[in-house]
Amino acid sequence: MPLAALGLIWFRSSDSGLSSTPSDPVSPLVMAVVTLVAVAVLAWRSVTQRAALDEDGLHCRNLTMSFHVEWERIERLELVHRGGLQMVEVRVRGLRRHNRLGAATRFSGEEAALVLDALRAHPQASALLDAEQF
Repeated sequence: MPLAALGLIWFRSSDSGLSSTPSDPVSPLVMAVVTLVAVAVLAWRSVTQRAALDEDGLHCRNLTMSFHVEWERIERLELVHRGGLQMVEVRVRGLRRHNRLGAATRFSGEEAALVLDALRAHPQASALLDAEQF
């Protein structure tokens, strides 16, 4: 993603596309720098996604947010299959919105089975897995 953004900005700058005109509310060069910084931050968050299960609860760092939920507040862990992907959603008591474990999202297959096995191996997570789906 950062390389694509850098390539597009370089391509645009090759024909004076980053030159400022009187009608520009913000300089195109400033927008290019802001775009590169935002892409770099999102790329870093994407690479460093993680989910950790311990005795206290579930710790998760997704692309755009991080959260920690105690086991007592989790209603269930639901396995969702969409478009060839397997995702794990965390259903928290009292919340309408469901949190997704970005680090556990995998293409269906061997890697998805490994994620499911890891969840089954953890005592608290195994008890909360929606058993009807397996």
